[in-house]
Amino acid sequence: MSAQFLKPPPAVPDRVCAYGRTGDSRIQNRFFAIFCGQNSVGLFCLLLCLVVVPLHAQTPAPQISEALADDLGQLRTLTETRSYAPALALIDRLLSTAAADSYDRTLLSQIKAQVFIAQGDYSAAIAPLETALHNGERLAHLPPAALADSLFLLAQLHQQQASESKDPAVRRIVLARAVSVLRRWQARIQKPTTDGQLFAASLFYQQATLDPDHIDLAALAEARRAAEAGLLLQTKPPASLYVLLLATLQQSADHTRAAEILELLVEKSPDNTGYWQQLVSTYLTLASTDEPSASRHNLRALLALERAQARGHLATPRDRFNLVALHLGLRQFDPAIALLEKGLADGSIENTRRNWELLANSYQQTLRVSQAVATLEKAVKALPDDGQLEFTLAQLHYAGARPADARVHLERAIAKGRLDHPGQARLFLAYIAYELQSFDEAARLISEASAFDDVKKKDLARLSKAIDEARSRPTRP
Repeated sequence: MSAQFLKPPPAVPDRVCAYGRTGDSRIQNRFFAIFCGQNSVGLFCLLLCLVVVPLHAQTPAPQISEALADDLGQLRTLTETRSYAPALALIDRLLSTAAADSYDRTLLSQIKAQVFIAQGDYSAAIAPLETALHNGERLAHLPPAALADSLFLLAQLHQQQASESKDPAVRRIVLARAVSVLRRWQARIQKPTTDGQLFAASLFYQQATLDPDHIDLAALAEARRAAEAGLLLQTKPPASLYVLLLATLQQSADHTRAAEILELLVEKSPDNTGYWQQLVSTYLTLASTDEPSASRHNLRALLALERAQARGHLATPRDRFNLVALHLGLRQFDPAIALLEKGLADGSIENTRRNWELLANSYQQTLRVSQAVATLEKAVKALPDDGQLEFTLAQLHYAGARPADARVHLERAIAKGRLDHPGQARLFLAYIAYELQSFDEAARLISEASAFDDVKKKDLARLSKAIDEARSRPTRP
């Protein structure tokens, strides 16, 4: 009696952005597909197909023993009812009497690996699968297609085992085994597949980034080549290949190409917020590292952020402020003003002193001083306890030759507190009192200002001298 192995399409690794961690269900699906066929539903369907495809016309099909054939029914019942512990016990009993080179050992090892995978015990599945592969290659127990697919599965199991280990040294060793098995698989296949390149890229990337502080550049280059080769195999390759290529480019600090890949990803998956975030961040990184082209990169970041927000992404108050900041950095004051006015009114931009001051400053930059003053008047109402806003408003009034108004707001600023430079605020008010010939008030404010460290003594002395001189001058009749 014999068993037939059908070749399915390879399974796609699940979480390539972990990076390199294969999804558990994918490992199970791949094993069932290798040994049971794409449309099979039972765990034990391996035992339903009992005709081996001969490797060559003159090569006899390997046969299972009559003794094993007698126990197949019981083994089938145990596996189909998910009685895995008794099934493993039966398999181990049968293996204890199976010759090392027998087809019985090859077949039982396959079934044992399958049971372990069904249980989710992937590390335990490695040894029996290696036994089946050893016999399959050496004794021609498996046809070429089944050998290739089993090697691919074994590489995945090793990668999974590495992902689960907490010990970096163990992970390094197990990943090296996975790479070794992967190369054996690559040597057996007639032509590369998209799924194979995806797995290879994820495996090499995992190996390259095993120590984040010491990236393995050779393995990283292999990961990039595998991903790039995979992208050429289909007209519409999976996004996972682009993501892996992107990861290698980011690790290499190749931000220009990373931006190109991210542009493709947001085109393919415009509802993926993470892609938009990375795209904007990448353009900002380019702007900070490529000073001659900073304006161009900042403009691209701005446009990417606008595109994301048009689709409902990156729309938090912080993101909206970032858009304002990009407009201001490019000296595009009118759109910045429009965004700030709307955002501060409807709450889509945070109601903070900084944002109100940015709006007022934007009006000043466009020579609309009266609107800057009106903005700060709104700000002191929106943030009634913020003395610094009163101070900024006083500065605007003073610059507009309105010292009396400036005096009012400086007095409010000092009364409210929360000033960045409380001594400077008192000195400023003392100057205004001096200008308005309120010399006693000016002298009192100088005395108060002297108690703060943010005021220079020479400035206090200079104003005190001016006050004394003004007092000594005869009053005009």
